[in-house]
Amino acid sequence: MTSSSHPPRTLVIQSASPRQLRGWMHRCLESVHGWSQAQGYGYRFVGDELFDCVPAWYRDKVGARLPIAADYARLVLLRQALEEGYEQAMWLDADVLVFDPSLRIAFEGSCAFGQEVWVQAVDGTYATRRNVHNAFCAFRRGCVVLPFLLQTTESLIRRVDPAHMAPQMVGPKLLTALHSLCDFALVPEVGALSPEVVANICAGGGPALDLLRRKSQVKPKAVNLCASLVSDPAALKVCEVLLASTAKAAKQ
Repeated sequence: MTSSSHPPRTLVIQSASPRQLRGWMHRCLESVHGWSQAQGYGYRFVGDELFDCVPAWYRDKVGARLPIAADYARLVLLRQALEEGYEQAMWLDADVLVFDPSLRIAFEGSCAFGQEVWVQAVDGTYATRRNVHNAFCAFRRGCVVLPFLLQTTESLIRRVDPAHMAPQMVGPKLLTALHSLCDFALVPEVGALSPEVVANICAGGGPALDLLRRKSQVKPKAVNLCASLVSDPAALKVCEVLLASTAKAAKQ
């Protein structure tokens, strides 16, 4: 429910399996739900039925690679939300933490995606790459990119050799490649933390975190904690540190 008597114009969609609803990821989901309510957005949670909207041939092709199925399923759910009458539909992954509730999503055009400054070790030092990611994505009514992405995703999965199916091939890899041609609107306020940065946060600081701060043109207010790459204790620690730092700043 929202505080307004008018129906919400924006819907936020998230999904997680029952086993993910415990521990640190539950805190992430709560942070997005609370933020959505504060913004006056509608909120919809979907469980494992997320994959019901994925064609059988697609599920057979990707097998146990559920993130690749989820990359397609989120597009279908966002399209359905727009068909229901919402003017804007947003997706945030279940491992995205909104640690600063002042987050505002503003962009020009009909769609937007998250942007990450990815820090990793290279030849004994740290380097960064600026990538597009779909842990956050938003589409507005009439967007031509959404049906294009659905069609392109289906085409890529039909033609790919299952033995050479990259984990992010129809997610961040596809979007980053298309961005060089299409110049998508990006929202760096929803970023991502690499394992090296997570380790530094848990340790109270370090060179990877310092580099992220220097290279980030916009300070993130929400981050994808990349559940597949970090341990549960590390992710929980990062949640605690980021939420505590925001609470401390609000009191000052």
